[in-house]
Amino acid sequence: MDERKNIWQSRFYTVPRVYMSLVGIWPYHRFRYRCFLFVPMFTFSITILIPQLKTCLKTIEDDWLSLNTDVERNILQRHTAYGRYITLTYGIFMQFVGILLISKSVVIMLLEDTSDATVSSLVAEAKLPLRVEYGEMLNQYLYPMAVHCYLAVFSHISITIAVDSCYIALIRHACGMFAIVGHTLEHIGKDSNDNFDLKPDKVKDDNYNKTLGCLRKHLHVIQFAELIESTFTNIFLVSVCLNMIGGSMIGIQVVLNLNDAKDIVEPFAIYIAQLIHLFLQFWPAQFLLDYSILPYESICRSNWYYTSRRCRKLLFLIMNRSLLPCKITAGKIVPLTIENFGRVLKTMMSYFTMLRSFK
Repeated sequence: MDERKNIWQSRFYTVPRVYMSLVGIWPYHRFRYRCFLFVPMFTFSITILIPQLKTCLKTIEDDWLSLNTDVERNILQRHTAYGRYITLTYGIFMQFVGILLISKSVVIMLLEDTSDATVSSLVAEAKLPLRVEYGEMLNQYLYPMAVHCYLAVFSHISITIAVDSCYIALIRHACGMFAIVGHTLEHIGKDSNDNFDLKPDKVKDDNYNKTLGCLRKHLHVIQFAELIESTFTNIFLVSVCLNMIGGSMIGIQVVLNLNDAKDIVEPFAIYIAQLIHLFLQFWPAQFLLDYSILPYESICRSNWYYTSRRCRKLLFLIMNRSLLPCKITAGKIVPLTIENFGRVLKTMMSYFTMLRSFK
């Protein structure tokens, strides 16, 4: 036992040991001590997200209440309905993966005899959906430990669905608001003709008033997109890094179990779920990037030449701001786009090839 402790007390593991102890996840500490450290660290790190998310949701409420026409409501409803379809499909699939993992474990436990005291811990661990280390206690309390693993699977999947569905809903709302701004700008000058007044009175200049409203709404949506970025950027940095490494390791398990139909189901389902989870971080961000330049394209399609000079100045401001599209990044480093998603997949394959060479 002393030799085992000396291994982790060596200078080679100083950094992970110190920081894992600091956040309360060092498994060799007493349970009470781990809880004493973990609870406040977890509370401080998670609760800061609640005010940010509440601000995002409050913005959505205000935007819905600010819509004045049925056309605007229909545009926003169309975009949110598309987001609902994505999140519903994603939620069903992820819950199916969780049920599959739990069902496989339950079936194995029912079909194979676990009452024999000579069953090794390795064999017992193979019956669980997660690889855990309970030592000799696993043989004695296999079923309670199995319930613990089942609840952990359900919790992990539920948290993943909650975060991803919230992210997708926020992105689709931002895209809908950009679409509303673009729709209004595209119809600027449509009711004018060659006899329009180049310097009308500001009160009577309908095109100017509409454009001014679009400018304010455009800046508001940009601020909302920046709020989404600040809320999720650090989460996505951790998620992308872990998925690249984890996806490569799960891919190795899939390859190693190609000839065993029973053992390939679990890693293959997890591998597909990881890819979809990663894809749904990049794909909505690509939508936001594309829709953020929609006001620029809408102005180009409008009859801007039938508007007053003051209106054209506002249109120029909107076009100038639209040249800098809104982006969601991973840690302010990597923009989440479909192109970068392809690069992440290539990186995962590189890790996969490297790990496979060690086999």
